[in-house]
Amino acid sequence: MRRKTRSLRSHFLILYVVLAILSGIVVPILGVKFSAEAFRNYQIQRRQADLENLGESLSALYKEEGGVWKRRRVMDILRPAPQWGGMVITLFDSNGREVYTLKPRIKPADDAEIEHLTITLSRNAGRLEIQRRLPSGRFENSYLRYLLSYTLGGALIMIIFACAVGYFVAGRLSRPVIQAIERTKNIAKGDYDVPEESERIGIRELDDLTRGVKDLGRSLSGQEKLRRRLMIDVAHELRTPLTVTRTQIEAIADGILEPTPERLSLCVNEMTRLADLIGNIDVLSRIEGETLRLNLEVTDMKKFLSIVAESFKPVFAKSKIELSTELENASCEIDREKFRHVIDNLLSNALRYTDEGGRVKIKLSAKNDKAVIKVSDTGIGISPEDLPNIFERFWRADESRTRVTGGSGVGLAIVKATVEAHGGKIFAESVKGEGSCFTVILRRA
Repeated sequence: MRRKTRSLRSHFLILYVVLAILSGIVVPILGVKFSAEAFRNYQIQRRQADLENLGESLSALYKEEGGVWKRRRVMDILRPAPQWGGMVITLFDSNGREVYTLKPRIKPADDAEIEHLTITLSRNAGRLEIQRRLPSGRFENSYLRYLLSYTLGGALIMIIFACAVGYFVAGRLSRPVIQAIERTKNIAKGDYDVPEESERIGIRELDDLTRGVKDLGRSLSGQEKLRRRLMIDVAHELRTPLTVTRTQIEAIADGILEPTPERLSLCVNEMTRLADLIGNIDVLSRIEGETLRLNLEVTDMKKFLSIVAESFKPVFAKSKIELSTELENASCEIDREKFRHVIDNLLSNALRYTDEGGRVKIKLSAKNDKAVIKVSDTGIGISPEDLPNIFERFWRADESRTRVTGGSGVGLAIVKATVEAHGGKIFAESVKGEGSCFTVILRRA
């Protein structure tokens, strides 16, 4: 059986009402009850102490009079004391004869509860017999009823006030939660658009929830766009060499074209392009799937980068681009072959996007337990809106670029995956029209 659910506002409202009842009715009633009981105990204890003091005073009088009771002296002790009102006090001598009886001026009510007490006097002076009315009569009960009625009235007002405040507060607290629920439902349906401005209620957790749902929508929207673009790019990258090859082969098969070495070489080149693309995707999937094995060796990074730079200098010189190095001593544990692909890719991109007369620089610095490698150029740069996406698969800032000018679009994705497989980090900085700088950070050996 499905459990019945309530809204968040209902839960808050019920909570406020329960708290109002507890604080406005239960607590005051318990307070009244315990206060009344404590007051009654105080009255009983106070009268008991007064009676004991009375007994001591009579015993002292008996001794002072030489062991005899004088009625007038006894009357002087008993009559002035107003606290004996409501009591019948009888003094008996040691032989059991009545010496004096003090009766109340006002007769107790017929329904009054009477308590009988006997106090034995010291020095064999006799005893006191007392008939005492317990302090729980009409006045006490009237006072309790009066106090209870005002307590219940105040509690009723508090409950009404709590309902009003609870309804307002519950609505204010539940509104961002309800909005978050609606937005997540829309996200589940594929609608990732969220309002730019959202109401802030000043509660950190709820504001973080609203902001988190908004960021989730934006992130999923970006991922969805990248996914669609990825599918388009993959289809395009695969379609181009297949179309060229198919056209050539069909033309040769139909006798339209002669199977010359040049045409066959073109088909081979297109198949090579296709194989390279599939190979790059396979490498990327193995790196990201953590199935790539690294042959790690402690490597002198200064020597390693110097060798890479020397191999690229003829290519840069041919394009009239200056390639320089600034290398400090640092050693890292790397897979030399796979990390060579990282540097090769960064230098190839710098060469591709730097105009004639530009400069490219490789810098190695050691900072604490990290080795920092920077590859900077004075090329065309990357726009701020494209910079966060350059490490995505098949991403090319200019969608109109062909594979010849813009590459396959998986190079930097492989670079990032390879660096992270080494336990390092890579990020890029760029200013449009001024150049870019790629930074790789590795742990030093």
